[in-house]
Amino acid sequence: MAENIVVGAGLAGLVAAINLRRDGREVVVLDKESRVGGSPVFHPSAGGTPVDFEALERYIDLDLSPGKVGPAVAPIKRCGAVVYGQVVPVDMAAISGHLFERGPRSTSIDSYLYGLALEEGVRFEFGRAVWSNDDIAKMPPDTIIATGLNFEGFDATRTPYLTSFHFLARQTIPASDDNHVMIYHGRYTRDYAYTSSMNGMQMAHVFQRDPIGGDTLKAFEEQMYRTEGIEFDSWEHFTFPVPAASRRNPRLFAGDKILAGTLAGCMESYMFFGMHGALVSGKIAALAVRDKSVALAEFELATSSFAPAYFLKKLTRPVPHALHKRQLKLALPMLSTSPRAGRVMMVAMPGWKNCER
Repeated sequence: MAENIVVGAGLAGLVAAINLRRDGREVVVLDKESRVGGSPVFHPSAGGTPVDFEALERYIDLDLSPGKVGPAVAPIKRCGAVVYGQVVPVDMAAISGHLFERGPRSTSIDSYLYGLALEEGVRFEFGRAVWSNDDIAKMPPDTIIATGLNFEGFDATRTPYLTSFHFLARQTIPASDDNHVMIYHGRYTRDYAYTSSMNGMQMAHVFQRDPIGGDTLKAFEEQMYRTEGIEFDSWEHFTFPVPAASRRNPRLFAGDKILAGTLAGCMESYMFFGMHGALVSGKIAALAVRDKSVALAEFELATSSFAPAYFLKKLTRPVPHALHKRQLKLALPMLSTSPRAGRVMMVAMPGWKNCER
């Protein structure tokens, strides 16, 4: 039996590989890095997302709940939003907010899924970059391409993207279970910034869809220190492609190849939440190997909130800072107090509707 190929050992690629193997197929995962855990530029990292683990488990056939995967996933204990200098409390439990550790450390969700894949008999080839359109064309039909936030994957599959601009810092702190997220909105970015901590790691990240410079970073650093007393010794500056160039960005197929994760557009297009969508799309990509029409229907449901969020961002992006500040002060507390508002955010996560049926 010929091996099914999965390009990319991120969340989508690992879930796809595990599900293909459980279907009785031989599977090989190719990844450009020397180990699991993604790009060392961005990982290790701790990112938050809403997730209903019981529903997610039913859909992707994997139990990723905090009690199962150990420290890789944890409820967010503390959360708040800094709206132009004013702290607004946000109850993340109201939207089932959890932190996931990403990256190569043994405590990450990547390492957990990698271990499951090895147990299932998935074969891995690291140090295997598959970047050009010619490389992709030579792959057999039904190869799953899940190359994540890499320009080469977007270019090779001719997927349109926006370039996002980032500053990121990490440092080690004493380990505790006081997992936290603080989200920042201010004049220093038209998108947002955040700090997070889990598993003895603290990070800060500020980005936007337009070029940002040292003045942006300095303003964010000052606000972060005033709010939380946090300082970092050094920062990394980099760019990422994001699938938000068009409302039509989501697509499951590129010719006879199957797309998954960020490359498929399974990323929420307003704030760029991507982990939930990556996990669900990995399952859908594996399904597409067996039944393309059923998988396409699942994919369209999974990405049905992409266009509304895309147009909402288009409408709100030019809003003056003064009006943006008022909007946020009204909207953010509603995530904690209004079940309807919380649900709007949750169903915006790619794949949420698939899981809750």
